[in-house]
Amino acid sequence: MADMPVLRRYHGASLREIAMPIGGIGTGSFSLGGRGQLTDWQLMSRPNRGWRPMYAHLLLRTRQGDEVKLRVLESDLTEGAAGDSGLRETFAGLPRFGEGTFEAAYPFERVVLHDRHTPVRATLEGFNPLIPGAVDDSSLPFGLLTIRLDNLTDRELEATVAFIGSNVIGCDGVGFDLKDNVNERAEVAGWKGMVWSKAREARDPRFGTMAFLFDAPRVEVARRWAFRDRGWNGEGLGIMDALLRDGFIHDAEPDGPCPPSPSDTWDSSICARVTVPARRSTTVRLLVAWHFVWREAALGWPWSGTKGESVVRNHYATRFRDALDVASDLLPRLDRLRAGTEAFVRSVLARKAPDALKEAALFTLTALRGPTCFRLDDGRFFAFEGCNGQSGCCHGTCAHVWNYEEATVALFPELHRNMLETCLREAVAPGGAMRFRVALPIASQDFNLAAADGQMGVVVRTYEQYLAEKDLGWLRSVWPSVKRLIEFAWVPGGWDADRDGVMEGSQHNTYDVEFFGPNPMCTVWYLAALRAGAKMAALCNDPGFGAECEALARRGSEWVDEHLFNGRFYVQKVQAPKGDLAPMTTSGYKPEAFQVGPGCLIDQLVGQFKANRVGLGDLLDGFHVRKALRSIFRSNYREHFRDHYNNMRTYAYGDEQGTLICSYPDGGRPETPFPYWGECMTGFEYQLAVTLLDYGFREEGVKVAKAVRDRHAGHNRNPFNEPECGSYYARAMAAWALLDAWDSAPTTSGLAEGD
Repeated sequence: MADMPVLRRYHGASLREIAMPIGGIGTGSFSLGGRGQLTDWQLMSRPNRGWRPMYAHLLLRTRQGDEVKLRVLESDLTEGAAGDSGLRETFAGLPRFGEGTFEAAYPFERVVLHDRHTPVRATLEGFNPLIPGAVDDSSLPFGLLTIRLDNLTDRELEATVAFIGSNVIGCDGVGFDLKDNVNERAEVAGWKGMVWSKAREARDPRFGTMAFLFDAPRVEVARRWAFRDRGWNGEGLGIMDALLRDGFIHDAEPDGPCPPSPSDTWDSSICARVTVPARRSTTVRLLVAWHFVWREAALGWPWSGTKGESVVRNHYATRFRDALDVASDLLPRLDRLRAGTEAFVRSVLARKAPDALKEAALFTLTALRGPTCFRLDDGRFFAFEGCNGQSGCCHGTCAHVWNYEEATVALFPELHRNMLETCLREAVAPGGAMRFRVALPIASQDFNLAAADGQMGVVVRTYEQYLAEKDLGWLRSVWPSVKRLIEFAWVPGGWDADRDGVMEGSQHNTYDVEFFGPNPMCTVWYLAALRAGAKMAALCNDPGFGAECEALARRGSEWVDEHLFNGRFYVQKVQAPKGDLAPMTTSGYKPEAFQVGPGCLIDQLVGQFKANRVGLGDLLDGFHVRKALRSIFRSNYREHFRDHYNNMRTYAYGDEQGTLICSYPDGGRPETPFPYWGECMTGFEYQLAVTLLDYGFREEGVKVAKAVRDRHAGHNRNPFNEPECGSYYARAMAAWALLDAWDSAPTTSGLAEGD
């Protein structure tokens, strides 16, 4: 087994919350937990974090002479023993390994299991390919589990690695339809095992196929068990007895077909039998592949089409007939897929950036390859903001959330372009306002609210896309829509109706409220859009419009520095709008509440964060920008939260470190400030860390990013899931920019201590 790259190791209590997703872009996933457990089965186009079927376990049986041992391939259970009936976990009564270590460099993961009563050390590695630029190869619905057994004794031993599984076709952990399930033997490219299916068809996201294939020379398949339906957990006794006695489980009817399950499903097993020489190792691999054609679009995504037609087709399902076809496609090139992924990961590990920045950049990519993102059969790429426990959270590939992330355009620009095209071609209303949430079906865009930061961010991202691919034809094809996004700011009652380069009016934004009056967050986004618009206008032979954008950017920049900079940072001047508001700019909030006011906002320079990614230069006075960044760090960063009072969601507490969304170092906090002012949220923190690095605040930038990663250290949060409004939150992928920012960061900010 080739050694895998490792960036971080977890031990002891830090294993508790670990669950790293294994799956491709838009395919769903399952997870390898910190103890080695197979958990978070989210294959059927819906989130269901924490769900594990009754049987989804790997067991290990060893025999040396008359000594036979049976272990669950997991480290010891650490929770649940205080229940009224003791431990209720499946196979809780079977021994596990006493010690475990989790090693990771996403998407590689490995659990190393030791036990002084067991003659082998077991290593369980999980993998799914992630290769920049190769969208299809990074969107494959499978997980590879590689099990290595190291014989620690001076005698040869026989071993069985057994996968024990409940056929879950028809069950996603929320809805259940397990009648007519079928298990059959299968073989692909010499790999042997089983395929699960259903004997009837339906346009149902829970209907599909799954394949489980071992590459061992001796594989015993039990499609269903003779000891099924014994009372008093006799089924568990049958599994134990068969493995201890024979080293495998017998098929109930080895010579006949498996009948469809009459009501409940069939439970099954696949046993790979190997020999492990003294003081040597043997490796077996288990391929888990799946194919679920349909998804319920209305599962967290409001559906505006015909009732009953919200079940749509997954893109990956158009590439394959079933799970065995997936296996047939990937097995011949498995080594190449691994090599490409390893080359990518090792290139990240070889960067000179501190490990905390590498970890943030790599580990947040789970947001792209977990249940947050999906593709429909026409190839369109969509996403939630994140995921609730059993549904998507905040639909519509939300522009002002996805504006922050940097991973997609860097690693898969094809998907980033696709997302932008949907915004620009489908979500722009006749007057130029862009719906910051896209509706499904795509032909029915009935969400009628534009976000100032979301709309201006899409302008900058369009320029970013051009720089990534240098496709001038594409840029010119979308330029009319991009131009309309900017021009909408100038309509009567709009964000810059007086064309002074400063946003006023009602500015809906990522904090889910409207800011009224000039404020740095929305206006700096606007300045970035004007600068990017001028660049694109030159490329699209539109010099007059480019000159207008440049002039507005200069006026706006000067005004903000003169009127919003308080000597240390930029503040909001709250003011009621004058006259009627432009259509689609308000959801009904009033300026009397939910404003920033004199606060020091983590996002006051977020437009500069994005402008720096595309080389637009300083949008405001560079000296002021540096002073503001230092002020944000000094005022908002917390070494602990023992004296912090937060009325909203809690993502940092106690002795943890983090950076607040907003602080009020000079007092003056509004009686009812904007909702999230007292929280810590990782995507916002990462954009600050990146911008700090951009301006030479290297120590501060690392400290901000490292605080996030230290909060996700395994003992109380999953290192591979940074929630905000839901799990696997897209904004966290702003962390990808940390790597380039570190490489190009000045060695000093240029500020003296007294500045």
